Order: sequence, then structure tokens, then C-alpha cells
Amino acid sequence: MRRKKVNPEVNSKTACEPQACVTMPFYECQEGIYEIDEFDCASIFVVVGDARALVIDTGIGIGDLKWLIENRITDKPYDVVLSHNHVDHMGGAAWFDRIYIHPDDMVQTDTTASPTLALRRSFAEMFRVREHRHYLYDAERDIRPWPREPALVPLQDGQRFDLGGRTVTAYHCPGHTPGEMIFIDDKTRTLLCGDALNEYFLLSSHLAPTKEARAGIAAAGLERMKELSDQYDRIYNFHHDYRGYGAPLADDVLDSVLACLHQMRDGTATYVEQPDLLSAAPKIQVSARYGRIAISSLMGKINED
Repeated sequence: MRRKKVNPEVNSKTACEPQACVTMPFYECQEGIYEIDEFDCASIFVVVGDARALVIDTGIGIGDLKWLIENRITDKPYDVVLSHNHVDHMGGAAWFDRIYIHPDDMVQTDTTASPTLALRRSFAEMFRVREHRHYLYDAERDIRPWPREPALVPLQDGQRFDLGGRTVTAYHCPGHTPGEMIFIDDKTRTLLCGDALNEYFLLSSHLAPTKEARAGIAAAGLERMKELSDQYDRIYNFHHDYRGYGAPLADDVLDSVLACLHQMRDGTATYVEQPDLLSAAPKIQVSARYGRIAISSLMGKINED
């Protein structure tokens, strides 16, 4: 691992006139919480208080997210935080001056390569091919080089963002990445969990040397999430392919993913081959299965160390 030089492809001539950029759809899924749909690639959430706002994640970077936030959602000052350091969540980071991110995700690994223009465009293309849909954006026009490097600010476990009339608290929840963070809004009792929880869960290969240890670390993170359940009534992950746009995750997902991780940790998991949902080309991946829950790895096979 090395300290992350986030993206070497910076270009000062990448400003986009709003009328020339595609506008992403957004929806107020809870009072003062807006889910921005980045054309099925990922979701971005904006929590708006009486005095400030909090932007959680920046997507791949399609169109002009900054313009959308400031002209369509809120005129309040805001901070930007990242749930983790994958390209579909930090690809739009360079249009903001500073970004909060957990220190454990301020490193670059083989699964968190710099969000170069080519990588961002190929990731978006993978979703387009997989979903068999036509999207309104143009990759050449709307997925642009980074204009600059944002300043990275450490995001700490338990850090609170007072937005005025509501507080969002960040909690460390390693599993999908070592520095994965989740966020609880006290006003609506909503948990925004990035990729920390999903029916199709991707386990980081960088947590520990063995699959049992990795599963144990991820389980501990989700067990903490469950311990915090007296603070929230619903969970939103940042991909709506398993929950529906604007709708929360099903209530049983947390317990089911935990059960599957426990089986992996204890050596009793059932492993199956299935199509790789994150590959545009046909590809088989090994997953641990528990009911409709699948746990896979971005690197190698989930059943191997």
C-alpha cells in the first residue's frame, strides 16, 4: 500500500457550463435527505439541515454534481464526506475543495486504483452494458478529467456533523473496505451505509490474511451497526439495484449478511459459482450464499485466502 495520490489526471480546463452538462435525477427519500441517482452507477446522498448540509459520496463523476447540489437541492454551505475510496463513490471528488475520508481508506491498493478518466468511463460503461439501458449522459462530454486534487481530511469514528436541527454521526464499519464509514441522521432516524451492507456484498481482500479473519472483521463491523439500531429505523445503501430508487433496504438484510459472514468465519459457509455482476463480459465468480444473500470478493475467489 502507499499513501494515495488520488488522481494524476488533472486538467484546469474541465469546467462544464450547466446547460451543457447532463442533470442527474434526485428524490427526497426522507425529510431533508436527497438521493441522487447517478444513472445506476451509484447513489449520492445530501442531508440538509437548517444551517448546513452534508454530501455523502460523489459518484463516478458524471455531469456537474456540484452545480446540481448548489442550484437544485440547497443554497446552504456544506461538507463532503466519502463512505469509502472506490471509484464509483469518489470519482467526482475533484470538483470539491476538500473531502473527508477515513484514514484507512487514504491508501491506494489494487482494488482502489486512482479514479482516472479511463477507469471512470469504463466503470460507467460496465453498468450501461449490464443494465441494457440507454442513459441521457454522453461519456465524452459528461465524464471529464479531474480539474484538481481535492484536499483529503481524516474522517474519524464518531465524528458529528451539526447541520442545524439535525446531526449526522459517522461510524467506522470496516468490511467492504478497511475504512468504510456509515452515517446516522438523528432527525429522521436514517442510516446511510455506503457499501457497508448490501444483498450482494463485496468483502475487502485487504482486511486480513485469511478469509475467516476477513469475515470476522466484517461481521464485527455489522454487529456494531446492529448495536446502533436503537438510533435508526431504516437503512439506505448506495446502490439501489437491490432496494429500488428512493426505498430502503429490506429489514432482514443485516441479519442475513451477518449470518453468512458468521458461516464464513466458522468454516461452514456454502460456496457457489454465479455470474459476476460487476463484469461487463461474461465471467463466473465464487460467492458465499445464504438465502438470497451473496458475498463475493473483488480480488480472487471468496473461498480462498
